[in-house]
Amino acid sequence: MNKPEQNGTGAKPRRQYDETYKRHAVDLTLRGDRTVKAVARELGIAAWALYDWRKLYAGRPGYNRPAPRTLEEAEEEIADLRADVVRMRERETALKKSLGILSETPASGMPRSRR
Repeated sequence: MNKPEQNGTGAKPRRQYDETYKRHAVDLTLRGDRTVKAVARELGIAAWALYDWRKLYAGRPGYNRPAPRTLEEAEEEIADLRADVVRMRERETALKKSLGILSETPASGMPRSRR
């Protein structure tokens, strides 16, 4: 009888998949008609591996630009993201100031409540 190939520990050797196979598997999960676990079961791979592949090959939710392919694209994206961070920090500062102003109790000029 032929024994399946195994390493010294008795475990099966780790299978390796090429990028096109991984991208196709990710596309199957993104269609929405099946869960990631169901697709993984059909393909005979671990669900965690498919989740990892999705992180690598699926588009980023809420971000419409594709992943950068060149160094220049990556630098441009970094500059855009840094500008976004600056704008968000300015908004956060403005909101904190407005919250502080609105939550202050008036020092004088307003009658006190007599309860």
